[in-house]
This record gives sequence, C-alpha cells and structure tokens, in this order.
Amino acid sequence: MNHVPDPALEAIDAFGEGHLRGDPTPVRERLRSDLRLRIEPNSGDRTARCRFETEHTRTPRTLRERGSFLTTYVDGVDERLGEWGIDPPDEYTYVETVDGTHRYEGTLRLP
Repeated sequence: MNHVPDPALEAIDAFGEGHLRGDPTPVRERLRSDLRLRIEPNSGDRTARCRFETEHTRTPRTLRERGSFLTTYVDGVDERLGEWGIDPPDEYTYVETVDGTHRYEGTLRLP
C-alpha cells in the first residue's frame, strides 16, 4: 500500500522528468504531519541528496528503524524514484537534529 501523498508523487515525477531534460526541480513536500521530503540535485555530478525530516522523540541510526509504518512512506518514495531510473540508497542515515527536527539523508544516483 502506498501512503505517499499525490502532491509528493507529482513532485518526484517533476524531478525525474526535469532530470531527463537537464533541469531537475527540487522536491519539498510534506508526507505526513511529522515527516517531510527534500530532494536537491548536486551540481556537477549525477547524484542528488535525498533528505527526510522528522519530528520524534528518538533518533535511531537509520530512518527505517523508526518502524514499519514510516517505512511504507520511505519505500513508496524509493519505488517512485526507481520508476525514473533513479537509484535510492540502501538506507537513509541520521545526520543531525536542527530545531527539534531530525534529518536522515542518502545519496540518489541519477541515470
């Protein structure tokens, strides 16, 4: 079951299509009240930073360690990226907490 909201899927599609044209659009979408998605292309190479921002009481080493319900969102995002030939990382790892928001990041490999 895909829990990713339609606006987020549309933003991922715009990113994938934009990449094929050489002009990817950054993604900034809310997946649920406590989870946001950010995708920014890295200049000069065929990668992009994918970051999930979440508010929670704990910060496990990887985002998927937060549980199966949250994992359905991450898997849905990764599936949609894969449809564009974009390879997601094996894991999104904890990098920092800013103003109570925990950031988990990984590098996307673009086609």
